[in-house]
Amino acid sequence: MKTTLNDGVIRFTFSGDILSTNVQEIRPKLISGLDQHPDAKMVVVDLAACRIIDSMGLNLLIALYRESEKRSLSFRAENPCGDVTRLFSFLNLTERFGLKPQA
Repeated sequence: MKTTLNDGVIRFTFSGDILSTNVQEIRPKLISGLDQHPDAKMVVVDLAACRIIDSMGLNLLIALYRESEKRSLSFRAENPCGDVTRLFSFLNLTERFGLKPQA
């Protein structure tokens, strides 16, 4: 996972799937990224390289969303594949994650 800051936007770019096998490795990087950029206005998770999100991965993204809310940061998911978009839609996360509803 890569973390960047540009124009007040913290971008977390995932390099693959978000699974129970890597959540423990990713979680501290997300919190550290938020802590290192207290002046940020928005959090973006780029899911272009992510094809699968299991329940632990989903909990991680929801926790990041909630932590962003606590810090008064906007939150958006970008570039999810079709399966991930359908998962978010099924769980009513589309709007919260800043995605357009599927037609």
